[in-house]
Amino acid sequence: MTTPLPSVPIHAADTGAYQHAFEGQYLLERELGRGGMGIVYLARDVRLDRRVAIKVLPPLLAAKDDIRERFVREARTAAKLSHPSIVPVYRADELRGVAFFVMAYVEGESLGDRIRDRGALPAADVIRWLREVALALGSSHAAGVVHRDVKPENILIERSTSRALMSDFGIARVEASATLTEAGHIMGTAAYMSPEQVNGESLDGRSDLYSLGVVGFHALAGRLPFESPAASALLVAHATKPAPPLASVAPHVPRDVAAVIDRCLRKARDDRFATAEALEEALARAAQVMERATIGANPSGEVVLSESQAAAIWRRAAQLQAEAAARLEQSSSIDATRRTDHPAAADGFRARDVEQAAVEAGISQRFVALALAEVRDAGTGRVAPVEDDSTRDRLVTTLLGTRQRSLSASRIIRHAPREVLQALGRTLQGHPYGLQLQDQVGGHPLDGGVLVFDLPASLVNGTTTGPFTYVRWGVYARQVRATIRPLASDPRATEVTLYVDLRSGLGPNLWGSGAMGVTGGVMGTVLTVAILKKAALVGAVVGGGAGVLALLLGGAGVVGWRAYYKWALRTAQGELDRAIAAIEMSLRSASIFGEAPPSLPPPPSDGGAGSFIASLG
Repeated sequence: MTTPLPSVPIHAADTGAYQHAFEGQYLLERELGRGGMGIVYLARDVRLDRRVAIKVLPPLLAAKDDIRERFVREARTAAKLSHPSIVPVYRADELRGVAFFVMAYVEGESLGDRIRDRGALPAADVIRWLREVALALGSSHAAGVVHRDVKPENILIERSTSRALMSDFGIARVEASATLTEAGHIMGTAAYMSPEQVNGESLDGRSDLYSLGVVGFHALAGRLPFESPAASALLVAHATKPAPPLASVAPHVPRDVAAVIDRCLRKARDDRFATAEALEEALARAAQVMERATIGANPSGEVVLSESQAAAIWRRAAQLQAEAAARLEQSSSIDATRRTDHPAAADGFRARDVEQAAVEAGISQRFVALALAEVRDAGTGRVAPVEDDSTRDRLVTTLLGTRQRSLSASRIIRHAPREVLQALGRTLQGHPYGLQLQDQVGGHPLDGGVLVFDLPASLVNGTTTGPFTYVRWGVYARQVRATIRPLASDPRATEVTLYVDLRSGLGPNLWGSGAMGVTGGVMGTVLTVAILKKAALVGAVVGGGAGVLALLLGGAGVVGWRAYYKWALRTAQGELDRAIAAIEMSLRSASIFGEAPPSLPPPPSDGGAGSFIASLG
């Protein structure tokens, strides 16, 4: 058995050679990843005008006849497999000395990326993906093909459907065929290998089920059953040590789900599930038990809405999307086909079902999450009563002169989503912004969830100004909400958006407008009376003149407050823009200096009037 083949560096000259070999057929766009057997490129099929993924064998490896033969053979083996959860292979060939195969391009991320960025994943998602992969493996096993390299990096999560697809049968083996690997060599990845694979024994489909069990353990617990920096130690552990029960490291995982994973990880292959189909059925039963446990209950984090609340969420989400239409993505990357076969909550609509209905109606999921974040109580998970006073809304529009009910600032930052998320948290929670994370709504922020930050109740550092002065005291917002969205066209680019709900500040600004109008009216009355009395005019003349001037000055007060409010909106918009710029600058600093800028403590208070005002907050 052998160790995995080393990764061969690919230089620009090599890429040029590949492009020359594919001239007139495929146009290489960028590298997607690399492994022991080659490099995967995103390319465009010139003849069919579609995106594809091309895996090429590096020249140093292609020069070895046995390696080139295995590479092409395994590609042709994979091309014979057909299943909805297997990435299809379109072509396996050699052109101008370059060995390659062409696959469908799956827009999304690998399960490995998702675990790395999010840690332990929700059990419902993991079960669904494991079931899909199990069915894919069952199909390949029926065709006599053992994958032999089942790992999170080879499981792709399609962004548009959230379904899992098995990829890279690059070291798959046809059971009936003779091996082309040298004696004493191991093919596969040490952290996920079955005991029989480590020991060099003949393999069948149950070896893949062991590896899939390791994948499930990793996804549910956020860690591997065996961990060591040395590959040799991992191999020994898989061959000789019993895996720890999943419940011992991830007690939050439902018992029935943990039992399925534990069975996959048994050392003797006869003690595991006999087939991939049997594993899928066991996972399905575990999912049903887990789902039934939620019927009639409101599990932790589950939001339940009444009919009127659901309707209000839809209206608000549509309003947010309309206000953001100028910057809304042309092709939504939101999962529009999430499963809705879950039982309904006993006392209303589940938030995920409300979200699904909105997506089907053309409302982006993140705006539903934003609308829900505006009314959800972080402590209880409940949703506040819906207030829908159209009369008040029309009055606000008349007095403030705008129907705008939210502010948003957005920017595309040329960094990976995980890096951007870390910089966002570091910047907004550090000096000088000092925001406090209050809630996370709609799932993980890398999956379209919303981060809700509370604005400081007092002025910053005891002074009368701060980075969010007009967001807090101009438009009277209480929170800032943040979303991040990976760009489908570039995995190293992320759209960051900060939102502010203006509705919480409409009341204070409405009172301000009224107060300015009343003040103007009183001043008009006083001035009129004073002027007319001095002119020795009395009676109806005094009353009529006072009324006219009071109306004029009262109206001027309302108009003045309207102008102030619009100016405050523009100023608050600038504060949001500068906050996103600060997030980007944090990343730029880290790329230049090798680390993020330090979080400095706020300067000492000067003890002046600002401190007194802050103490009142």
